[in-house]
Amino acid sequence: MSQTELNAMQASVDALDVPTDEHDPADDTGEESKRRPLMMIAPVVGLALLFGGWELYVRIADVRRLVLPTPSSVLGHIISEPGFYWDNAWVTISEAAWGFIAAFVIACAIAILMAHSAFVERATIPVIVLLQSTPVVALAPVFLNWFGFTAMPKVLVAALFTFPPFATNALTGFQSIDRHHHELLRSVDAGKREVFWKLRLPHALPYLFSAARICVALALVGAVVGELYGGSTEGLGYATRIGQTRLLIDQMWGSIFVLAFIGVGFTILVDLLSRRVLRWHSSNDRD
Repeated sequence: MSQTELNAMQASVDALDVPTDEHDPADDTGEESKRRPLMMIAPVVGLALLFGGWELYVRIADVRRLVLPTPSSVLGHIISEPGFYWDNAWVTISEAAWGFIAAFVIACAIAILMAHSAFVERATIPVIVLLQSTPVVALAPVFLNWFGFTAMPKVLVAALFTFPPFATNALTGFQSIDRHHHELLRSVDAGKREVFWKLRLPHALPYLFSAARICVALALVGAVVGELYGGSTEGLGYATRIGQTRLLIDQMWGSIFVLAFIGVGFTILVDLLSRRVLRWHSSNDRD
């Protein structure tokens, strides 16, 4: 076959519209724009199925209201008594918030010391495990004896619920630093303070936010447990206990619903803050 024929054949092949494996980024943008609305309504669909199924089951099975009320009746009671739920919710939120903040600050301070000293780490780990293994509910009456009918017993219970996750995650974050980056900073005579602000703290932030998502709910649980067993006369835990003892079913379930709404709201708030602060982190990548 002559060179001319070879060139003609090559030209014919080049003229064919052969599909390539090149990926158009615009396709990803289009797919993402289609998926975004679907992802936004997914939680709504899940909640609608949950409460819709609950409502239908109670009505179809004719379940007694004393056993399980319908979500519509509980929501109706919340709407009809906004002041009652707001006042008690504010008390519980305050107790949970102070416990959350106290646990966060103390856990971070201890984790920093543990990250810089192997002796402090080995001395502190057993204490954290001990606190994590102790039934905090049993300590609520003890705190009541110490501090009386104040907010302090509830705050301490909430802090004890949230301290172990914060401490362990903070320690993991402060220790999970890149060795090469650490050596680079040390090579330019960076001090411990500079290493902390430029290396340890940024590496710890994802771990701290991960713990915060869990501890938001734990702080609420701790505050409610403190109200149930710490001699409280206000708060959603107290309202739940009064509803149970006096057969105020809508009040009991209404307090539970409000607690759930508060937990979801603060979890979303922490997640939004995490996305804003950790824009650089791989956890915020979208598929």
